[in-house]
Parts: sequence; structure tokens; C-alpha cells
Amino acid sequence: MAITLFWLEKGILLLGILCLLTGILQYGRRSHDWKGVITMFYKRVPLSVTEFKWYRSGIAFVLIAVVLKVLLFTLWPHQVV
Repeated sequence: MAITLFWLEKGILLLGILCLLTGILQYGRRSHDWKGVITMFYKRVPLSVTEFKWYRSGIAFVLIAVVLKVLLFTLWPHQVV
């Protein structure tokens, strides 16, 4: 069970990072404002609907991966590296 959750957490984290990068690249290509990509994490930038969906789903997947990591360290502290 611990090994399955370990690989599930890694997969969800990778999926989240890919979703984030997709949203960021879509915004950069559309707006040609590559400085806005940096400010996207702490300031509002005008995203289209699809860019927003990719960005928010990426954030959600990364948060789920963090929760799984905490769950793994809580339930099986010595089994997972």
C-alpha cells in the first residue's frame, strides 16, 4: 500500500507540474508577455479560460500530491524513502 501511494503521489505531482507548465506556456505564447509568467504566481494576469483551467488544475494536482506526501509520512514513516 505504501509503495502504491508513493508512486501515485509522484505521478500526481508530475501531472500537476505538466498542467502548470501547459497553462503558463499557453499564456506566454498568446500574450508574448514572458515577464507576466513570472508574476503569475503572486499577481493577477489576464488569463483566458483554457489557460486558467490548466493553471488551476495544476495547482490542485500539486496540492493533492503534497497531501499524499504528508499522509505517507504520517502512516508509514519508515517504509517510504
